[in-house]
Amino acid sequence: MLIFIENPKLLIDEFNQMAEIAQKKAFITVGIEIQKKEIITIHNYLKELSDLKSEFVKRDLENEANLVYCIENSLLAIAYELQMLVNLKEDQMSEAWDNLVRAQVIYGTVISNSPFQTEENNHYLNRLERYEKLLFPNLYFQSVGGIIKESHCSICNQKSGKCGHIKGKLYKGEICVRVISDMQLEEVSFVDNPANKHCRLISIEQNGKTVDIMTLREIIK
Repeated sequence: MLIFIENPKLLIDEFNQMAEIAQKKAFITVGIEIQKKEIITIHNYLKELSDLKSEFVKRDLENEANLVYCIENSLLAIAYELQMLVNLKEDQMSEAWDNLVRAQVIYGTVISNSPFQTEENNHYLNRLERYEKLLFPNLYFQSVGGIIKESHCSICNQKSGKCGHIKGKLYKGEICVRVISDMQLEEVSFVDNPANKHCRLISIEQNGKTVDIMTLREIIK
């Protein structure tokens, strides 16, 4: 750990090696046992990164802590991608979709905060988006609208709008989000491009039967 504190570039080199190895296993043809093992390897490494980030925060090294966030969440996105492929092989289609969305969302935060804006960043996000069209049917999404009565900043816990923190930005390795604690629901609508792709219709009526949108299997009530 000390070597990374003294020279963060070594951490970037190690990440590049790990990412290259993991992505070589992110294909549908790769053995499921190999993909499961790689997921475990990534999660074990993420524990080490968490300790390193805590050390950077303790030393008030914000840029280094933010770098670790980008590295750990890039690897986490690959782990979600691998888990999606495992889910597909195990006939867990809804779980596969959820893991794809998790990979997209978390890698989106990396792109918006990474100190290194490269073509590879967008290339990987495009790869994740292509899975939607190649592996999944057209889905129907929902979006909720309402009046937010109470919310606060995840960084300082102050009331939203009362601090200088910006939603979606990194502060000492932590992403700033708006935490909604009280909201009055006004509407639920169908949308093509939802803010949350987890909010989808799960079943449809087809020939008098209720079927799962993913598998087209009948749902027995």
